[in-house]
Amino acid sequence: MRVGVMTHIGQVRAVNQDAYLMRDSLVAVADGMGGHQAGEVASRLAIDVLEDWSFDREHPNTSLHQALAKANMRVFEMAEENPNMTGMGTTLSLAWFLDDTVHIAHIGDSRVYQLRKGELRQITWDHSVVGELVRSGALDEEEALRHPHRNVLTRSLGTSPIAEFDLHEISLRDTEGLLLCTDGLYSLVSHQELAATIQEIEDPQLAVEQLVALANERGGHDNITALLVLP
Repeated sequence: MRVGVMTHIGQVRAVNQDAYLMRDSLVAVADGMGGHQAGEVASRLAIDVLEDWSFDREHPNTSLHQALAKANMRVFEMAEENPNMTGMGTTLSLAWFLDDTVHIAHIGDSRVYQLRKGELRQITWDHSVVGELVRSGALDEEEALRHPHRNVLTRSLGTSPIAEFDLHEISLRDTEGLLLCTDGLYSLVSHQELAATIQEIEDPQLAVEQLVALANERGGHDNITALLVLP
């Protein structure tokens, strides 16, 4: 696999609350939330659990459930023990490349996109107020990006003792590329621009650098993380 990754604080935030992981055949991005750097703590804790977890290749879904439950509890307990971190949490989107299958786990509004037959499609659903409105047909994608509640999550890791994750499986044979990113990227760079950049720039590192630069040029109103895997 060829992998490119870049995270940037953006042009407005004082702290980068995004985190990412590249571990052998597993990659992930996380976007923390919470005041006084608590979001930075939440995303880092979640990634640290994944980095140290002994994943079971024979039982991938069970292993993912256990790892994510542990990450959720680690963040939740930290918030319970530290009053200044009350309510902190994080998104988490990961992809585990296992033989001919990519196992995807997701919670929150970071995203996983699959490049297949020259087309980029969103694999994950946004667990947010506007995500629900888009799925119901009440909003389109453009309206969702401007909605005043676009940052309100309906699911996140670490904000309650039990977290509900989505699990997906896609064929590696049908996958020409996989993009994991936080909302600081896709809120400023269109779906069409994401697809064009990934296909036009062969080097995944140069591609993510171009995407992050584009988001920054357009205001960089949030932290920005992009992780591109080309199998």
